[in-house]
Amino acid sequence: MFNEARPGFLILILTAVLALTGCQYTGFNNSGGLGGTAASSGLYREGLPGTANWAVLPFINHSEASSITTQVERILMVNLPSRGIEEARLYPESEVTTASKSLEAAHRYQNGKQWAMQNDISFAIAGEIFEWYYDDSGRPNVSMGLTVIDIRSGEVIWDINGASEGLQGDDLFDISRGLISDLLQSLPINRRI
Repeated sequence: MFNEARPGFLILILTAVLALTGCQYTGFNNSGGLGGTAASSGLYREGLPGTANWAVLPFINHSEASSITTQVERILMVNLPSRGIEEARLYPESEVTTASKSLEAAHRYQNGKQWAMQNDISFAIAGEIFEWYYDDSGRPNVSMGLTVIDIRSGEVIWDINGASEGLQGDDLFDISRGLISDLLQSLPINRRI
């Protein structure tokens, strides 16, 4: 019924169906997994090396909620060992003063990237929080994206977005834990290299 010429239509239909049923949707980058020129050249055809130096960079929060990024970054850190990244480091928090919320997030992210370059980090996982709220019925809604960056080249080599909705009375942080765990399932890590 659906063919390769209409993948966007299929994704739109699936997203609508999943959103209506309260399920979770996760999307892959256009190449179906690893992206960027390094990945398409076959550099990471066996997966990303789990034994490399990894870090978690500051998340960027686009939602109306405040003071959630640090906790979400820590949730990601706790989930990484189960995916084969044993010794990831969390960037050291730096104070940024600016009048704009979006500029503050951008500065924190740039400071984290600079720290990663200075500390011989090979790969970093960054994230964005798009939605973080309770709907009118009291159901928690979270949507976010994760991105893996090759720190040496600055190239994005993996990214994924997803959303999750909980039941009335569920905690937003619990929903985000499940979402992060689900998003990381598609992260291609080779535990031997």
